[in-house]
Amino acid sequence: MNKSMKLSDYVAEFLSNISEFTFVGQGSCVVHILDSIDKRNDIKNIPSQNEQGASLAADAYSRSSGKLGVSIATSGPGILNLLQGIGCSFFDSIPHLIISGAVPTNQTRKNKNIRQVGFQEMEVVDIVKPLTKYAVLLKEAKNIKYELEKLVYYAKEGRPGPVLMDLPDDLQRQFIVPEELKSFVPPKVLDKDVSLELESIIKLIEKAKRPLIIYGNGIKSAEAELELDIFLKQTQIPFLPTWATIDLYSDDEPNLVGTFGVAATRYGNFAVQKADLLICLGTRLSYQLTGAKKDTFSPNSKKIIVDIEKVELENENGVKPDIAINICAKQFLNLINSKTIHTNIEEVRVWKEWIIDLKQKFPICKKTYFDETNFVNPYVFFDILSNFLKHNDLILPDASANLIWAYQALKPKKGQKIFTALNHSPMGYSVAAAVGAQFSNMKRNVVAIIGDGSMQMNVQELETISYNKLPIKIFIINNGGYALIKGTQEGFLSKNYVGVDKSSGLGIPDFEKVAYAYGIKYEKISTNNELNAKLSKLLTQNKPIIFDIMVDPDQRVIPKLESGKVLHEMAPNLDQKIIDKIMKV
Repeated sequence: MNKSMKLSDYVAEFLSNISEFTFVGQGSCVVHILDSIDKRNDIKNIPSQNEQGASLAADAYSRSSGKLGVSIATSGPGILNLLQGIGCSFFDSIPHLIISGAVPTNQTRKNKNIRQVGFQEMEVVDIVKPLTKYAVLLKEAKNIKYELEKLVYYAKEGRPGPVLMDLPDDLQRQFIVPEELKSFVPPKVLDKDVSLELESIIKLIEKAKRPLIIYGNGIKSAEAELELDIFLKQTQIPFLPTWATIDLYSDDEPNLVGTFGVAATRYGNFAVQKADLLICLGTRLSYQLTGAKKDTFSPNSKKIIVDIEKVELENENGVKPDIAINICAKQFLNLINSKTIHTNIEEVRVWKEWIIDLKQKFPICKKTYFDETNFVNPYVFFDILSNFLKHNDLILPDASANLIWAYQALKPKKGQKIFTALNHSPMGYSVAAAVGAQFSNMKRNVVAIIGDGSMQMNVQELETISYNKLPIKIFIINNGGYALIKGTQEGFLSKNYVGVDKSSGLGIPDFEKVAYAYGIKYEKISTNNELNAKLSKLLTQNKPIIFDIMVDPDQRVIPKLESGKVLHEMAPNLDQKIIDKIMKV
């Protein structure tokens, strides 16, 4: 005779097979699920102070562990608070399973003209549909296995992303017979034949004098790091990561050019603009990479773009490919790695020397920055911090200026993971996300880097860190407000500052008192000269620490592309004769 079990117990057992943790917000419509999870030894609930923190932690857990991050929240305000993390996962293609508790089925609206029947009732599936790959309201208990399996499949299949089940309270309490449940059968996916395009691509590579390989998050999503490495070594072509993949290679890799885009390295932008061939793997070449004038992006190059999503290749607002390959990056790399490629060795050698010369002429962290005595220069901070970070550390920048400084000036080491919610980029991501990153591996050091303004968005998650005794190191880049937005107001609004610092309506708290309130050690660093001593002393301590890094409020991102400019014309402006000489073909 087949045994029955409570549906919430079945869900808990299913989740235990895909994750070690669930990141949760409490509430009446999820008490049964959370109770069922709590009774197990192979999976653990991690409560957050706010559901937003739970969804950001689950997002980061997925990014840093390779497992499926799970967030759970109750109906109404609970699920709405989860939206921030759902958006982060959606726009960065991160697998993320969300379970929202719903009101009992007899309390749902039958007449759509009625605004609400059950307490905190809402049409969750309709709300999250634009931010998920698949979302479903469970209507019958017998479909639980089918829908859970379908959710996991769609979270990971193709371009990954978040998926959601809205699970009514009364169904959670029903009893089911697992042996009688229907399974989900994934659809068959046929491989595409790109053999003709491969021959054309190989001819372009062998002919190119100034080729570059650009790789984006599609490499990580496809788990194609090994295949990429084979391709880079086989061709010996210089390469550039997008911000999402800056952590795949060490800073000292000889063929690594550097970052490129509207706020990146000057030498990276020069290289992209002068290239005669771009091989773009798993990146949609967004505005942040190309600048607003897409028609002036790498104007003299043939562009090969590999993307799993056909719509990205056909985007009328995107960069137009000369050869478009609509398959996942891993499949493409396996195919091209099976071919013999004879790169133009001498021309590529000259090209590499030209790039190396530019890197030496236009360093991100200039020697003069170390002479700053009144504040910590952010470029110096990231330069020195890089020296103390270990090969397997998890590093999470936040949004705004600290994000840009980090991606410009950090010197990655092989084995590190450096990530944030790049395409959604909410302020307050890194502190909440650091919780999920730390639970993904308690033996790895987790470093969160966040602005003073951003810190206020999810400051309550300091209690989650403190309560769980997570040894996360938090660096607050404290410039007295929203410096990046302030810079935008300077450029467009003639310095009419609104809500960006204390003089314009935005208050910033005393972070020493904040740290004390949460029982976390606090350390203030006011000048460049204090960095080495305090970092060497404190970074190795096995407890959470808040570092308050005092940065000049007038410090701006350098270099940075101004609106309407071509990618290689970054501010502060170089003499036009210098630009012409560099760009001469």
